[in-house]
Amino acid sequence: MTQIAFIKKADQPTNGQIQDTIQKLGYDFKILSGLEKQIDQDGLECSINGHQTYFETYVDTADNVIADHEADWINPDLTNHDTAISFNWGADFAAGACIGLISIALIDHSNALVYYMDDQMKYTRDLLLADTPQFLTELNKQSNRHSNQQVPVKPKPTNTQTKNTLWDRIKNIFR
Repeated sequence: MTQIAFIKKADQPTNGQIQDTIQKLGYDFKILSGLEKQIDQDGLECSINGHQTYFETYVDTADNVIADHEADWINPDLTNHDTAISFNWGADFAAGACIGLISIALIDHSNALVYYMDDQMKYTRDLLLADTPQFLTELNKQSNRHSNQQVPVKPKPTNTQTKNTLWDRIKNIFR
């Protein structure tokens, strides 16, 4: 999945400014390294509500990204938006929530224009805010399913004098 934020490069906030903006919205959000730098080609490792995630980020000129995605339909919206930040992720609800929140911060700091490329959809700040609780709800469901599926591990006997049957000895030979 690909979401792209078009910004004016001179207005791009640092990762620390993005984190502060999102936390002021009331979310338990952290960028886990590089708070003093800006989003770049290194990707981002973040956490939302204690769930860690990683997603790819790419920074390029707006013109190159539009050409690469055959997205001429975006051109009329762009005025002084010279830089594109692309976020790529898979079926990870934590990543989806984090990317949406980062996009909100980019709108707040840089007047970003945000597009979900897979559906050729333009996102507004309000749409992104509305999507975030849905991502978090799905993330919680996913976490609950994983915690319910975990089977307690039975410790192996530590007594070296346990009786081995013939079958146990044969199984040990073929391990």
